[in-house]
Amino acid sequence: MKGSRLQWAALMASSLPGIAALAALLFTWVSVEQSGKQLQIAERGQVTGRFNAAVGNLASPAVDIRLGGLYGLERLMRDSPHDQPTVVTLLTAYVREHTHGQVGGSADARPATDVQAAMTVLANRDPKHDGSGDFDLRNVRLRHLGYMGMWDRVRQRVIGINFPEADFSAADLSDADLGHAQLAGVVMTGTALRESTLNGTELADADLTGADLARSHLVRADLRRVQAAGAHFDETDLTRADIEDARLERASLVRASLPGAILRGADLRQADLRDADFTEADLTGADLTGAKNLSTAGFDGAILNGTRGRPS
Repeated sequence: MKGSRLQWAALMASSLPGIAALAALLFTWVSVEQSGKQLQIAERGQVTGRFNAAVGNLASPAVDIRLGGLYGLERLMRDSPHDQPTVVTLLTAYVREHTHGQVGGSADARPATDVQAAMTVLANRDPKHDGSGDFDLRNVRLRHLGYMGMWDRVRQRVIGINFPEADFSAADLSDADLGHAQLAGVVMTGTALRESTLNGTELADADLTGADLARSHLVRADLRRVQAAGAHFDETDLTRADIEDARLERASLVRASLPGAILRGADLRQADLRDADFTEADLTGADLTGAKNLSTAGFDGAILNGTRGRPS
C-alpha cells in the first residue's frame, strides 16, 4: 500500500511540469484572445476617430482642409473596406450638395476643386467593397468633369472609372471626360452629355431615355441593350460602337456617324435619321419602321439582312 502511494506521488510529481505548461498555455491563449479583442476595439475606435475627423474637415470653409478630409476618407476606405459603403454614400451626398441646382453661369465653368477631388476619390475606390453604398448622383452639375481614369502599366491599357448602376438622372455631364468608364446599368434619364467623351465606355443595359448626347464621342462604346427612347445623338460619333438590341425608338440621330457600328436587332422605329452615316454598319434584324428622313441616310456597304423598313 505504501509502495502504491509512493508510486502515485512520483507520478504526480513527474506530471507537474506538464500540467504547469498546459496551464501556462491556456493562460497565454486567453490572454492573446483578450488582447485581440482589445486590439479590435482599439482599431474600431481609431477608425471612428479618423472618420469623424475627416467628416469634420469637410465642413471647413477652407478648400485645402476640405481636400484633406476627402483624402482622409480615401485612406480610410483602403484601410477599412468594411466602412466603404458608408464613405461612398457620404461622398456622393457631398457631390450632390455642392453641385445641386447650379444652373447658368459660364459655359466654361468647371467643377470646384473639392468636387473634382471627391469624384476622383470615388473613381479610384475598389468597387468590390461597395456593398450597400448609395451611388446617388441625381441632378449633379459636373460640366467639364476632368478625366479620372488611369494607365495600367501591367495590362498596358487605360482603366476608366467604375460607377456601375449609379444614378445620374437629370445630371449635367456636358463635356465630361468619361472615356473607358465602366457604367453598365447606369441610370441617365434626361441626363445632359453634350460633347462628352465616352470613347470605349461600357454602357450596356444603361437607361439613356431622353438623354442628350449631341456631339458626344462614343467610338467603340458598348451600348448593347440600352434604353434610349427619345434620346439625342445628333452629330454624335458612334464609329464602331456596339449598339446591338438597343431601344432607340423616336431617338434623334441627325448627322450621326455610325460607320462600322453594330446595330443588330436595334429598334429605330420613328427615329430621325437625317443625313446619318451607316457606312458598313451591321443592321441585321434592325427595325427602321417609320424612321424619319431615311432616304437621306447613307448605307454604303451596310449589312441589311432581315432589316424591317429598310431603305429602298
